[in-house]
Amino acid sequence: MGRIIVANRRGHQVVEWQTVETDEARESIVEAERILREARESGCLVSKKVDGQHVLDRAPFDPRAEEYQVVAPIAGG
Repeated sequence: MGRIIVANRRGHQVVEWQTVETDEARESIVEAERILREARESGCLVSKKVDGQHVLDRAPFDPRAEEYQVVAPIAGG
């Protein structure tokens, strides 16, 4: 099972998906892919867990990834 952790003003949101071949799993993968795409389009940074560490990631969504994190940019004043 993979997951995306989306940091936001209310704390964080967790979205999970499975890679088994079911309609529900395929729908959850489509939803996770949409979340990452929209996050990138809105200027958020995306990191992916690789070998136990998070690294910035600009590659297409990988449903086999263990975890992604989405962090919104900080607005300065």
